[in-house]
Formats: sequence, structure tokens, C-alpha cells
Amino acid sequence: MNLKKQIAVIVLALTATTSPVWSQDRQALPSPIAQSLQGTWRATITAVDCITGQDILSFPAIMTFNQGGTCTGYFVVPGTDPGQGTEYGVWQREPGSQNYSNRTVGYAYTAEGVFEGRVEITRRLHLTSANSFESSSIVQIFDADGNLVFTACERGTATRFE
Repeated sequence: MNLKKQIAVIVLALTATTSPVWSQDRQALPSPIAQSLQGTWRATITAVDCITGQDILSFPAIMTFNQGGTCTGYFVVPGTDPGQGTEYGVWQREPGSQNYSNRTVGYAYTAEGVFEGRVEITRRLHLTSANSFESSSIVQIFDADGNLVFTACERGTATRFE
């Protein structure tokens, strides 16, 4: 093994063995996690008219923002199939105090298993406290061929699940 590969293996081994120790130390400190979007949240999402801002309907959702920038969520819009509400995506910190964004995608299928299309959601989130946030979203619905067929707007509030 050449010297560069040996050094890389040693660095990776040290990182793998010390990372859990560093993670345990960080978890003992309450402030970093309390001031982050990281964690699981109970949300209330309200679909709104994009032009007038008038509420259309509200529904509960759950969102998890993982360390490293990935996220998942689950929701059921009233009147839709409960199996269709899983979303996966990414999140990141944005400029300003306690501002974040995330982008998710979910797929829809018929009862027979035929792919119907996808939903992509782009959210802006703002932590209003260590345990609550507000959000606004643009929802884009695409058919099975990838054509944009509908755009909607949402706003939400959430509290940290502990």
C-alpha cells in the first residue's frame, strides 16, 4: 500500500473511532440541538390559496430533520390515500437568524401500483423558539410524464416532539 493510501486509512480509522465520542460530548450540551432544526416535529399544515392567502384546509404532519441535512415526513391530505403521504428530502440553514429551507419529494401510485406522478415541496422555515417553527411552502404536482400539472401553497406551524 502506498503512503497516501496508508495515511488515508489511518485518518479514516481515527475518524470512525473518535466520532462517537465527540457525538456523545455534543449531545450532552443542550444548546446546539435546542437551537437547530434537527429533530422530529409535529406540524399542522394549512393549504392556502396562493393568490388570496385564504385557508383551504388543514391537516397534521410529522417531519424529521436529520443530522447531516436529510429529512423525511408523513402527512395525509383529507380525502386522499393514506399510503401516498411519505416525503424524503434535504434541508439546510439559510442566512438570517434561525432560518432554514428544505426540499422534499414524494411519489404517488394507483391502488394497482401504477406510478401516477410526484409531489415536490419547497419550504422556508423559521424557528420561532427552540421548540417551534413556522413555515411557508410551494407545492408542485407532476404527472407520470414529469409535466407540472398543479401548483399550490401551504403554511405551517410545528412543535418539537420530545
